[in-house]
Amino acid sequence: MMSSLISRRKILREFGTAGVLAAAGRGPLGAQLSSPAQILKQSQGKKWEGSGLGSLYPFIKQQQQRTRQSMAYLNRRPEDLESWKAEARAKVFAQLAYQPEPCDSKPQILERVDKGDYVRERLIFQTVPDVEVPAFVLIPILGRFPSPAVVALQVHGCFYYFDKKKIVETENQNPILTDYQRDYYGGQSFPVELVRHGYVVIIIDMFYFGERRLVLDEDLNQGMNDRSKVEPRATVDKINARNGAAEHYVLRDILAAGFTWGGVLVWDDIRTVDYLVTRPEVDPRRLACTGLSIGGYRTNFLAGLDRRIKAACVAGWMTSLQHLFPDHERHTMPSAAVPGLLDYLDYPDVGSLTMPNALMVVHGWQDDLFPPSGVRAAFKNLQQCYAAIGKPERFATFTFDGPHSFPVKAQQRMIEWFDRWV
Repeated sequence: MMSSLISRRKILREFGTAGVLAAAGRGPLGAQLSSPAQILKQSQGKKWEGSGLGSLYPFIKQQQQRTRQSMAYLNRRPEDLESWKAEARAKVFAQLAYQPEPCDSKPQILERVDKGDYVRERLIFQTVPDVEVPAFVLIPILGRFPSPAVVALQVHGCFYYFDKKKIVETENQNPILTDYQRDYYGGQSFPVELVRHGYVVIIIDMFYFGERRLVLDEDLNQGMNDRSKVEPRATVDKINARNGAAEHYVLRDILAAGFTWGGVLVWDDIRTVDYLVTRPEVDPRRLACTGLSIGGYRTNFLAGLDRRIKAACVAGWMTSLQHLFPDHERHTMPSAAVPGLLDYLDYPDVGSLTMPNALMVVHGWQDDLFPPSGVRAAFKNLQQCYAAIGKPERFATFTFDGPHSFPVKAQQRMIEWFDRWV
């Protein structure tokens, strides 16, 4: 059954994909860290430390060691923060290799459902010509408009069949989703909690998931994977497993076509903000974003690259790429690959581009998808960045003794964070 986190982790390992990236381990933030070079030296003579790269690990690790993160804030120490951010953002966009011309979003509201204390709209809008992105917008009934707004981003979890419905309550919900929401979110819809606190919330179907998932010719011939109906559990499980196995060759073909998967995710999320700020209910000066796992990955990039985001909460995802080897690289996911990025910025460096805006990171110490050294290194990096600009209070971590998830207590801290900074 899809309700078991253990079974999902097994799928992650079999297919080499992860919910996006996450981190593991216990220990104080201030623990002594070994540098990646020391880790590589210490691993010599110990075969390959369990790395999925096996005998290829030393070669690949040595190439990684050649990168210098030349544009990282702590390496640059720029006097002009805004000029540095503009230069670094341009470099990230260049590496993402996907930045189409903006187009009219052409929104179409397909349904409005009165939920008592909020309204749920189902709609589509365009992020590029002829690409329609399905979305939910949640609007508080008693909101004081224009209201602050949040872009809510959901987990990967090897669950391709649904996407926005993973985190939004719907009528006659599939029991698979109920199990899923309990495992990852403590059975609570954090977008609904946000709208009940006065925020307008938007949630889209991510590329390759939900209504944008992979459908093959054989599906059409067999009448399977029809987006107009809900398939039985066995079919949903089959689609999830097949689409997980297909991620790697989809990534290969995307790269061969000259763009990146990560670029598509970033572009869609920025265009989501473009649409959001056109809504009359929304105050464009008070925007935030949050998400778990791949949603945390997307949060990190959206907050770092879009100056309109005033506060962010990254859940279940934050690491230094330098620390993924030798035994956590298998948990990285295709859409996280941004060729050449590490020459200029590590993942926490991308997050630091949001400075001086507020950034919180949530992490469970039983989350085994990232090495603990990578998590602590990322925390230390961001703490030092915010301290260097004289705004240490605008970076926070919330850790808990639990697995890869966004539990209710962490969701509450996220809402408090947004109430403070948005």
